[in-house]
Amino acid sequence: MTRPSDANRSDCHPEPSRGIPAWRGGASLEKPCQEEIPPPGGRRDDKSGIGMMKRLIAALVLLGSASPALAVEPPRDFVPPPPSMIPNFREQTRDVVIELGTYAKKRNPAFQVLMRGGSELLVKGELEMEWDDLHDPSGTNFIKRPPLRSVFRPLVKVLDGIVMDGLYCGPYAFDGKPLDEVLKARRDLDLELDAEKKRGIHRPPVAIEMGPFSNDPAEELRKYNELKQKQARAEIQRRETYALDAIRSEGRNVLAIEMCDKPADREAAYKGAIRDRVTPYAKIGTGPLDETPRAHPAFENAREILTIAHARNWLPVLRSDRFGTKGKFIEAIAETNYDIVLVDVAHRSAELLVKADIQRLKFKKLGPRRLAIAVMPLGRAYDWRWYWQKGWEVGNPAFLYALDEGPGTYVTDLGSGEWRGLLGKYLSGIMDLGFDGVMFDDVGTYQWFEELMPLGG
Repeated sequence: MTRPSDANRSDCHPEPSRGIPAWRGGASLEKPCQEEIPPPGGRRDDKSGIGMMKRLIAALVLLGSASPALAVEPPRDFVPPPPSMIPNFREQTRDVVIELGTYAKKRNPAFQVLMRGGSELLVKGELEMEWDDLHDPSGTNFIKRPPLRSVFRPLVKVLDGIVMDGLYCGPYAFDGKPLDEVLKARRDLDLELDAEKKRGIHRPPVAIEMGPFSNDPAEELRKYNELKQKQARAEIQRRETYALDAIRSEGRNVLAIEMCDKPADREAAYKGAIRDRVTPYAKIGTGPLDETPRAHPAFENAREILTIAHARNWLPVLRSDRFGTKGKFIEAIAETNYDIVLVDVAHRSAELLVKADIQRLKFKKLGPRRLAIAVMPLGRAYDWRWYWQKGWEVGNPAFLYALDEGPGTYVTDLGSGEWRGLLGKYLSGIMDLGFDGVMFDDVGTYQWFEELMPLGG
């Protein structure tokens, strides 16, 4: 979609559009724009590209001053609701990603949308089947329910790809096996389990080993914990295979972030990723994604990259503290030949990038065009990010649901209208700056809520 120039936008206001999420705000009665989808939060008439971000800060200040009486209780005082009143947290998260992705694609069909993690959002699992049974015990709407392992295509439709951590390095890696073989083995086993179920035989999707294993209590406990970890690993791998199978069968792309123990493991990860048609980034050691870029990335090339599907490598830099000034940070990234660069919208999470910065990031050192993508956390807020306001704490604003494990990290309530509205403005600001795409991060917090409010009580 062609966007009007800044000059043409100075005296027009967005017109309401059917199918646009409710969190975008009210419609204007003034002259409508002719070819522009209204952004979340109203008018877009800024020429610098950061005006939307400044307006978002103002909105956050207003929310931060809301009455404490509206704040939720912190988890330590939390009383779980009855199972029948527990929301479907996966559906909540899915809805947010779909709304945001739909807005982005309507505004710019070429805008690239990635999601990091959230394997359970792509394919219906046993927990959502259990949720259906709780909320429809009589089976009135049974015929309308998506069956087990069905793909949520409205979500897949707004995604250009998914980002997965640890496909080749780490505790949940597939031990060097080709992904095609892993996915086929899972499909074959599921067909076998389904056939057995029709005959009245019910085997769990992940094998469970039973004890006792020793007369020594200490050895028995050690073996029990070992098998528990083994089973948890197998379950996580099972869910990841469903997500990988779903995204690939729909013609979407897979990117990987690998944190490897040693150089040999990193090289093996790169080789495995190319074999499996996965776009890799691999580093030595764990820790934040804040490394100085390699002078010559793996699979360096001089091709123009305009879609994720054509990328052979990528560079995620989510923390820029170690680069010094913003100018040095932009220079360091610009002097690389990665096909995709992923950055935060603010240097050191405080100094917002401007359009000129993004324009520099859009070209490889060799000259050809590449993709500049912004990271956007959904399920967490951080007190070191640019939007944080003085006086914020758990429950104020109400969408700050609980402290997370990391310092200065808060789990957010994706069911909150205020938080959804701010996410909409956040995405609109990213697009105003000229980014080629977005990666939705921190989408897996639905698992935290599921542990807090288990369906089994």
